[in-house]
Amino acid sequence: MKKIGFVGYGSMGSMLIRGFLSSGAVKPENMVVSTRTISKLTPLQNRYPSIETAENSKILASKCSRIFIFVNTSEVKTVLDEIRSEIDENTHIIYIAAGLSIKNIETRFNGKITKVMPSLTSEVKKGVSLVCHNQKVDRQDAEFIEFLFNNIGNVKIIKEEDFEAASDLTSCAPAFIALIFQEFARAGYENSNLTQKEAEDLVIKTLQGTAQLLSEISSHDLISRVATKGGITEEGLKVLEKIIPSLFQELFEVTLKKNQDRKEIMDTKYS
Repeated sequence: MKKIGFVGYGSMGSMLIRGFLSSGAVKPENMVVSTRTISKLTPLQNRYPSIETAENSKILASKCSRIFIFVNTSEVKTVLDEIRSEIDENTHIIYIAAGLSIKNIETRFNGKITKVMPSLTSEVKKGVSLVCHNQKVDRQDAEFIEFLFNNIGNVKIIKEEDFEAASDLTSCAPAFIALIFQEFARAGYENSNLTQKEAEDLVIKTLQGTAQLLSEISSHDLISRVATKGGITEEGLKVLEKIIPSLFQELFEVTLKKNQDRKEIMDTKYS
């Protein structure tokens, strides 16, 4: 039986590999890993001695029927060209690369392709991984990929055309949310005798509780229960309602434009 290959061991790749292993979704002996700086794999091998490493992606591809590509967007084409002679119609390519379409990949490999966009929150087995399969991915292959990512969070199957907007809500969102609450905490300690740590701890614990409540009740109900008519919270909400709609509209406009620019560059590179 062929193994599962992972090309790249950067921030996202290492997080996902560790997540698959710690959850038991993939057994170490069924895994082959390759990365540019092979010494980066030493801690992984020390913990999981049965993991096989490969000197390059071509060697890895010769041993694997499913190949995850976890390199930078600009390097995906190089990896596909390197492994071309070792892959066939039975190979399943799974990649993570913002701005790189399945159509781009199909110019180099006319087989089973899955595009995935995980989130940093997968590190704590929360959040959502966005998944899109091309038409050549059969049910068994699709279910396997969805099984893997369900082990480190939740899976949402979406159309590729919705990837960019959905990525703002999942993959980018942890950074957006962290910045918002960082500034919220800053305003708290600058307008009180609280220390920075005290203010941030208050916000973090409240955020955790709010997330739990929002999994049980609607955002409308939560707001209604906190913001009593004529109260302090209601006054604060009036300020936010003036600012937030246009703020987030601009955020999406800027990020979607950046994604479109990147897609145009990739379309040219893969033409």
